[in-house]
Amino acid sequence: MRVILSAGKKVYFTLLASSFIFPVSAFAQCAETDCNTLGYDSTTSCDNGIKCPFGEYWACPEPEEEKAVLGQCTGYAKNCKIADILNSDGTCTSEKVSGKTPIAVVVYIGGDGCGQALALEKLGGYLWSTEYVDIPDLPNYGSSNLVNDFDSCENTKTVIDYSYKQYGNSASEYYPAFWQVYNYAPSTIPETKGKWCLPAGGVFNSISPNIDAINQSLIRINKEDIIGWFWSSSEDSYYFAWGWGSADAFTSYTKHYGYYLNVRPVIEF
Repeated sequence: MRVILSAGKKVYFTLLASSFIFPVSAFAQCAETDCNTLGYDSTTSCDNGIKCPFGEYWACPEPEEEKAVLGQCTGYAKNCKIADILNSDGTCTSEKVSGKTPIAVVVYIGGDGCGQALALEKLGGYLWSTEYVDIPDLPNYGSSNLVNDFDSCENTKTVIDYSYKQYGNSASEYYPAFWQVYNYAPSTIPETKGKWCLPAGGVFNSISPNIDAINQSLIRINKEDIIGWFWSSSEDSYYFAWGWGSADAFTSYTKHYGYYLNVRPVIEF
């Protein structure tokens, strides 16, 4: 191959068959100096951004998608609405989204931006307890103030701690509803074991007016809707605890006398 660089002067290059052939324009190419073309598209500076060397433009990193911390109240729920799907990555979506795994449906959002989401399955019917005890540190709620109890996880922890202190490794035999919830975790996110809770009365009260929307979300993702009677973690007295029915609201049941109500956990986010 022969290239003439200037009049009267010739330079010869020998290229192997496997060599690259560059266009003539490559010998005279200029550096690009337009900030926007180079990808510097922000007119303001930003954290961890890079300034364009040819002007007052910045390249800024894409903001990370805001996510909840599962099992912990962080205020993220302000970005969600009741009947949204809570996904395993800590995001809320109104529909099932490709690449995301649903683990619960949002059933309560507090004024502080903290929420609780209901598991996609019920765990079966269990006794609240096999004994009649007024659990220390667990508040008693009557019908007039039951709807003010949103402490699903605090209630659950109180009963779990009390029963384990009393009965050790046999505690699940005495408070089966609570231990079923405590040992629960979806197979898609096993690291949430120990973070699920038995819903408090106020959470079920939040479900009641929204049950149609919640059930529609469950049906859309081919999961079991909310039908039947369920234990709450709210205690009435040493003898009674509160149950909630999808059709008939609240009833105070004896903790032990043959009432195997459904158990369906919630998780804070």
